[in-house]
Parts: sequence; C-alpha cells; structure tokens
Amino acid sequence: MAEGTNERKAPRIEVYAQAEIRGASDVKIMAVRNMSAGGVYLEGTPAEYPDLKPGVDIDLMIFGAEDGSGEEEDFNISCKARVIRIDPGFAGKRPPGFGVTIDPIDQDHKDRLTNLLLRASGYRVGRVP
Repeated sequence: MAEGTNERKAPRIEVYAQAEIRGASDVKIMAVRNMSAGGVYLEGTPAEYPDLKPGVDIDLMIFGAEDGSGEEEDFNISCKARVIRIDPGFAGKRPPGFGVTIDPIDQDHKDRLTNLLLRASGYRVGRVP
C-alpha cells in the first residue's frame, strides 16, 4: 500500500442514521455506522447485500437524526455513491460492512451533510448531550 493512502480526508462521526439504496426492482435500508464529509460505513455482509461490490455505483439517501430522536427533513441527504471496500468487521469492535464514498447531488444536499456533521460532532455514543 502506498504511503498515506490509509489516511482519512475527514474525521468519522457516529450518527443515528440509515441509508436507502434503490435498485432496479427493490429498496434496501441499511444502518449507517458512521460518516464523514466524504463517505459512510454501511453495516451489512456480502451475503445480505450481494450487489454491493467494490467499484459499484449506487444512489444513496441518508436519513435520520444525529441524536436518535427521529427523522428530520434537513438530514435527508441524496448522494451519488461508490462502494470502495468490504470490511469483514472485528468482533466486539465493529460489525461487518461496506466503505462507501459519497457525493451529495447538489449544493443544498452538501449543506445538509455539513450541518449534520457539525451537529453530530458534539454527540458521542454513550455520552449524554
């Protein structure tokens, strides 16, 4: 691996969110483990989601709220996305999942992503806000 390729461009932030992936004939809902300005970690296994392979482009809608209180319209973020890796997980630390890059569809959705990340950065799992 080339030097520096393992570094992240933006910090990952824990959020209470889900992602909707629309296929040609179905809709899949996946839990979002964490996210950054450039990507999300979607929980799941290749057996559950056989179409998600590195290099596959998908349309993704992130929805939810950073504090777990329910959906908020401002946090419905439509993105073009690409699966970049499959992670087998690590027992007791993180579930298996998929690393996915995201690119919000327009400036409004980029602003929604920025606002979600700014608000969520003050929240941490296990911490009372």
